[in-house]
Amino acid sequence: MRATAAWTLAGVTLCLMLPLLAPAVLLLSVAAPLAWRLMTGARLALRRPSAPLVALTLAAVYLCLNATWSLSPATARGSLLMLFSIVAAVHFTLQALDDGDAEAGRAMAIGLYAAMATVGAVICIEALSGQWLRRQLMALAPVLRPDLRHLEVKEGVTFMHPYLLNRNIAMLTLLLWPTLLCAISLASRSRQRQWLLAGLAPACAAILAAHHATSKIALVGSAAAFGALLLAPTVAKRAIAGAWIAAIALVVPLATAAFQNDLHLASWMPRTAQHRIVIWGHTSQLIAKAPVLGAGIHTARALHDPNDYDAPRAPGSEFQLTTGLHSHNGYLQTWYEAGAVGAALLLAFGLLVLRSLATAPPGAQPYLYASFVACALMGGSSFSLWQPWFMAALGLAAVFAGLGWNIFAAQRGDCAGADRAT
Repeated sequence: MRATAAWTLAGVTLCLMLPLLAPAVLLLSVAAPLAWRLMTGARLALRRPSAPLVALTLAAVYLCLNATWSLSPATARGSLLMLFSIVAAVHFTLQALDDGDAEAGRAMAIGLYAAMATVGAVICIEALSGQWLRRQLMALAPVLRPDLRHLEVKEGVTFMHPYLLNRNIAMLTLLLWPTLLCAISLASRSRQRQWLLAGLAPACAAILAAHHATSKIALVGSAAAFGALLLAPTVAKRAIAGAWIAAIALVVPLATAAFQNDLHLASWMPRTAQHRIVIWGHTSQLIAKAPVLGAGIHTARALHDPNDYDAPRAPGSEFQLTTGLHSHNGYLQTWYEAGAVGAALLLAFGLLVLRSLATAPPGAQPYLYASFVACALMGGSSFSLWQPWFMAALGLAAVFAGLGWNIFAAQRGDCAGADRAT
């Protein structure tokens, strides 16, 4: 049990401090369940795949065909290999958690909480101090110094741009609600629960203090969903499902309308938001070239040439009319690269996940739905869908949400585990 807790603590710490290592950590997450099997001699029972897993597998199979006409087929194949690996790791780990020892699950939850509380405090200090800790470490280990374009010198003092913490903050946001569910499941008394929840306050403060606006939106939106689930669960569930449908069905006309109405010129909007409206508007115009099957995954990134300084600019602005290095909207990226077929598969997958969450114990549902909302909002205005670390971060959120579901259900004598939401 100590080894399991330490293994989870180390893995989550690595993900939070160095998010690019998330794919390796997720793939290694199967090690603990395998160790349990070897020590107990138990076999992993094969089960019928859950409906969300079937939908996700069908989407991955379709994307294999879609990748054949991508402008970057080699990169597309690499992303698909990563996607299949992540789906397999998440499915195996969740099934092992469902069949595994309750004490082993609690050990994992302890490791998760310890990492989130400790590293959340460190990231909070970094966000509030202009990354003071990293600047001190840079003096001792120059290898930690980022590229010069991410640095700024003022009055002889070197500062790092705050967006260097964006990945850390995003990872913190995605794992917050699963950790909260684990925390309340670990607590046996109300005072103990209060102390455990207080330990995660620095993580929340880090998200709100950081530069990454999408994480703030995800935190506030998921907190609103959490509150709605507590007050009016039936209405809240329908609203979340409706918002998921609207996000996929309306993203193209909304992106087009925002760009055509010159919202990118609005002075009250942050510069990054103005730039994203240009990217979204330009991308939405390209969808008509392949509306059903899409342009092929990774095409948006392949079209962007960072050295093309002569690219046309959006009317009245300095922003180039390109698809950008990052699409910054997973729903729009799905429409462009995977077409209407891909959008329909994404829609079905999300609705099936929501249906699965409705089978969880009522007390756990607010945390699980909040986790879904946080992931959905993060995908709506953040990184490219195909970044390996981002795919793995979503997979880790699913694993730890399933872990919290299992512990919560076991405490209340509910033998139904998280396998249905795989």
